[in-house]
Amino acid sequence: MTEQADKLAQAIDLHTRGELDAAAALYLQIIRAEPQHFDALHMLGVYSLQTGDLASAHSLINQALRVNIEDPLAHVHHAAVLQQQGRREEAWLAIRQALRLAPDHTLALNNGAALLSKDLKRPAEALPLLEHALRLDDNDATAWNGMGYALVELGRYDEALLCLARALQLQPGLALALYNQGNALQHQNRLDKAMRSYDAALALAPDMVDAHFAQSTCRLLAGDLARGLPQYEWRCRKPAYLALAQKYTQPQWQPGLSWQGRTLLVHSEQGLGDTLQMVRYVPLLTAQGARVVLQVQDALLSLLDGIGGAIVVGKQHTLPPHDLRVPLMSLPLLLDTQPDNIPADAPYVHADTPRSLQWQTRLGPAKAPRIGLVWAGNPKHDNDSARSIPLQKMLRLLQPGLEYIALQRDLNAADRLQLQAEPALRSYAADQTDFAETAALVAQLDLLICVDTSVAHLAGAMGKQVWLLLPFAPDWRWMLERQDSPWYPTMRLFRQQRAGDWDEVLERVNAALSV
Repeated sequence: MTEQADKLAQAIDLHTRGELDAAAALYLQIIRAEPQHFDALHMLGVYSLQTGDLASAHSLINQALRVNIEDPLAHVHHAAVLQQQGRREEAWLAIRQALRLAPDHTLALNNGAALLSKDLKRPAEALPLLEHALRLDDNDATAWNGMGYALVELGRYDEALLCLARALQLQPGLALALYNQGNALQHQNRLDKAMRSYDAALALAPDMVDAHFAQSTCRLLAGDLARGLPQYEWRCRKPAYLALAQKYTQPQWQPGLSWQGRTLLVHSEQGLGDTLQMVRYVPLLTAQGARVVLQVQDALLSLLDGIGGAIVVGKQHTLPPHDLRVPLMSLPLLLDTQPDNIPADAPYVHADTPRSLQWQTRLGPAKAPRIGLVWAGNPKHDNDSARSIPLQKMLRLLQPGLEYIALQRDLNAADRLQLQAEPALRSYAADQTDFAETAALVAQLDLLICVDTSVAHLAGAMGKQVWLLLPFAPDWRWMLERQDSPWYPTMRLFRQQRAGDWDEVLERVNAALSV
C-alpha cells in the first residue's frame, strides 16, 4: 500500500468513526501531495457538507468530479450539497446522473426519492425509485420509510401506514418513520395514536423540529391550546422561519419576557388568512400598554391601516424603531389564550365606507339574499388539493330565489369559461385589487359560502355569516367534531364525513340554503 493510500484508509476509518476533524486533516495532507487525488477531494467535500460549509463542499466535490466524472457516489453527494443550497432541480439532475452510471445505486434511489417527495413535491415520481430499491433489498428500512412518506404526501394513508410499520419492524429506532406514521394518523383524524407516534419519535430524537411542530398541530386540532401553543413555537426553528428571522435585527419575544410598555413589532409570517385571524390581538396589546408596529402583507395594508392603534407598514417599508418582535402566530401564546377566552368579538375588521357605497351602487338594490361563493384557495398551499372544490361542483349551490356573487379572485381558464356560461353567478375578480376592495364587496353579502381560505377569515373578522366548507382532515384552528368556531361566532362549519367527498357536504349546504 502506498503512503497516500495508507493515509486515505486511515482517514476514511476516522471519518466512519465520527472523528471528522482528524479525518479532514489527513485528506488535506493527501491533497497537498496530490492535488488531483479524487478520493481525498471527494471525502473532504463530504466532510465540508457534514460540517455545514456548503461553499467548500460544492467546490471540492466539483473538483473531484472533474478528476472522475464517472463516480456515482460523488454525484449523489453533489446532489446533497445542491439540495441544501436550495438548488433542487440541479440536485435532481445530479441524482439522475448517478443513476445513469449505476441504476442499482441504493443511496441514489433513496436520496432521489426523498428529494422528489419532500423538496420537489413530486411524490408520485418517487414511487418507482423506491420500488426499485425494494426489489434490490426488501429489508431496506430507509426505502420503506421513504415509500411511507411519499404515500402520505399522495393521501394514501392506509398504504403509508403499512409501509411505515414494515420500516419500524426492520428498524424499531427509526425516528423518521415514527414521525411519518404520526402524520399519516393525524391525516386520518386518529389523534390519540398520532400523539403516541410523535411521542415515540421525540423519545428517540428530542430535538426533531418537524415532529414537535406536527405534534403541536395535533394538540391544537384536539383543542389543547395549553400544551399546543407553547409547542407550536417550534415552527420558529424550521428553515423557512430561520430565514425570515434573519430579516430582523431586534430579539424575538419568548415566553416570560416582559413586553408591556415596550414597542413591539408584530409581523406576518404565514398566509393572508392567518394575518386576518390574528390581528384581533393587536387592540389587546395596545390596551395593555404596548406600542405596536404591525407589519403585514401589502394586499392587507389598506384594510388594516390603523387597526387597534397600531402603526401599520408593509413588507417593503422601513421599520420604525422597536424593542421586540413577535410573529403574529405567537400572539395567542403571548396573551395566554385558551378555548374559553379567545377574543372573538366581531367585527374587528371593517370595510371602507366609500368603497362599500360604490359597491352598493354598482350591485344595485338586492332583490334576494346575496350569497358569496369562494371555491379555491392558494394553489401553492400544501393542502390545497384537499381544501379546494372544483367550480363545477360549487355550481350545484345555485338555487332560484337567491342572488350569487363569486368572490374568487384568481380564476383559472376553465373557471373563466364556466363563469361566462353561468350568468346567475356574477364575478368581479378583476376588481378585487386588494383586501380593502374585497371587504367592501363582502359587506354587501348576507352569507359567504367558502372553502378554507383567506376570504373566510376576512368575512369572519367582519362579523358576516360564513359557512365554511372543510376537508376531512382540517387545519388545526378548526379543531374536530364541532359545527362552530370559537374564533368566529358567525361561522358555521360543514365538514367532510369522508376524505375527498365534497358531494355529501354540498348536499347538506343545499339543504341548509333551502330552509
